[in-house]
Amino acid sequence: MQFAVDRDRFSSAINQVIGGVEKRQTMQILSNLLLEVADGRLTLVATDLEIQLRTSVDVQMQAPGATTVNARKLADIVKSASQDAKIALTQTDGWLEIDIGTGVFRLASIEAGSFPQMTIDAATQSTVSITQKNLYALIDKTQFSMAQQDVRYFLNGLLLEVKPGQMTAVATDGHRLAYAHLSDERLTENNRQVIVPRKMVSEMLKALDRDSDDEVSLAFRDNQIELLIGENYLISKLIDGKYPDYSRVMPQSNSKILIVSKTELKQVLQRASILSNERFSGAYFYLSPGRLMIESSNAEHESSKETMSVGYDASDLKISFNISYLLNILAVIESEEVCMELEAPESSVLIKPVMPGDIDSKYVLMPMKL
Repeated sequence: MQFAVDRDRFSSAINQVIGGVEKRQTMQILSNLLLEVADGRLTLVATDLEIQLRTSVDVQMQAPGATTVNARKLADIVKSASQDAKIALTQTDGWLEIDIGTGVFRLASIEAGSFPQMTIDAATQSTVSITQKNLYALIDKTQFSMAQQDVRYFLNGLLLEVKPGQMTAVATDGHRLAYAHLSDERLTENNRQVIVPRKMVSEMLKALDRDSDDEVSLAFRDNQIELLIGENYLISKLIDGKYPDYSRVMPQSNSKILIVSKTELKQVLQRASILSNERFSGAYFYLSPGRLMIESSNAEHESSKETMSVGYDASDLKISFNISYLLNILAVIESEEVCMELEAPESSVLIKPVMPGDIDSKYVLMPMKL
């Protein structure tokens, strides 16, 4: 195997797949990238046997072939080369020589035949086409609410639900819930509900262009999800489980309506977090007609109080929230004004933009006990 490739093009291709590399080092070869050269194209593959990423790039091929090398070392070597470098790679007797112009690096390689790849389910149950920016928005507006290492394993992923003319994304960790919904008549597939693992969600966000109107193909197999974006191919196992009925969590009759400036609320919360408890990061909200006071304190009895004008004409209410959770929600709301529907100090709150965009998003946040 022998080929040459521009440094920037090679580095970009490596970055597209390196997230699929096994990090726990259970098998040495899963720390490697598979490099295959044929017909003037280099194909790169990474897998941990739960997720598999693949991309291709044009190269100047001198000889076809395939091998595997350590992904992190290869990425660091290519990244260290000058931006205008032409990188030449040559495979010889268990080694891969990498010439970056200013020096030559020699990496140990493992034969390509030893590289394990995921078994792809034979049958594709359904495929949908969706623009990159819409799929990105659905994921971005919800993924932060996924649980991390929860014993309720189905919460450690993102729910994707497809119905004729619509797609919905939902994530929850039991303390908060994020919901995003897209109506699109081009979504013609029958009902399907899948739970996408956290790692695949992260790689999908990395691969998608948040501003592109180009369509991508999203395929649902028996126990896998597959995303094709141009030269980039991502496939992952699904989380096997029954996702909770998120519609039952949505407050339906909260009667106290708060309208607040998103920018001003973010700034006040960021200041309140300076003196909040480092472990719990909570703050009290004191609501009265036209006025919101936010108070925080810590174990050293240091405290902050800040008042802002808001749209609120209901009875007085004292309620507490996790500052970080609320800031996560505000970060993905595009509307300059935010609506919060409240009821009682122990009742969950429904948060949504005052001016919804193409993606209908809603957020449920449980109060915090301080």
